[in-house]
Amino acid sequence: MPIQHPRGGENELIDELSRALERGEFRLEYQPVVRLGSGAVAGAEALIRWRHPRRGTLAPSDFLPLAERSGLITAIGAHVIEEACRAAAGWPRSPSRPMFLSVNVSPVELAAPGAAEAMLAAVAAAGLPPAELVLELTGGIGLYAEPLSGTLAALREAGVRLALDDFGSATSLRDLKQLTVDFVKLDREFVVEIEGPPEEAAFALAVLNVASARRIEVVAKGVESKEQAWRLAELGCRYGQGYFYSKPLGASGMVSVLRKGSIRA
Repeated sequence: MPIQHPRGGENELIDELSRALERGEFRLEYQPVVRLGSGAVAGAEALIRWRHPRRGTLAPSDFLPLAERSGLITAIGAHVIEEACRAAAGWPRSPSRPMFLSVNVSPVELAAPGAAEAMLAAVAAAGLPPAELVLELTGGIGLYAEPLSGTLAALREAGVRLALDDFGSATSLRDLKQLTVDFVKLDREFVVEIEGPPEEAAFALAVLNVASARRIEVVAKGVESKEQAWRLAELGCRYGQGYFYSKPLGASGMVSVLRKGSIRA
């Protein structure tokens, strides 16, 4: 099927994006998610990078919005799920230390015909327990809550867990009311405020209180200092990720961290 070009100036990048998969230009990195109290590694978020032959390494924000507009996000998302699940299936783990892999998915991916079946097939092919996969739902998901209800229900029934990403900016309390999720990922904007006066930390505290009442875990994003980690743990947040603990790592780096078992930042 021919690629639709939303704007003439994007044609070249869309064509390059459509060939990037077959050329193996995408790579995944993994940012560890830790238990804030102990530094024990609980899992990781998979992050895609595009090694563009002329533009250098591009971050997700540089090309994923274009992938969504052009319809290429479904193929790219399928690649990420497959590769990330294969990697996570080989991570060191033990019965006393359950792991989880977080992967971002957009409403466009979830709306594709057979989306749930394709994702579950990728999980099964990799040999990853479905309960170890966490799908992070991105901004605008609440608008699709009704049409995607069957897809999300099928994924949850199979054991896959769901998270609201960038909670407080891209996703909101309305999304939380409309969807059944297992995690919310607190946006780094509110993590930064946790060190400020009580009135600035009020939003993070409100999210933690709502999540606790609904038995939803909170993962704080962008943790960059010992003070932030300590304060979040004090308020009842169990998980965090950010440069205070680790930058995103290649597959071998992630395995090394998991073998150590914890990150003492």
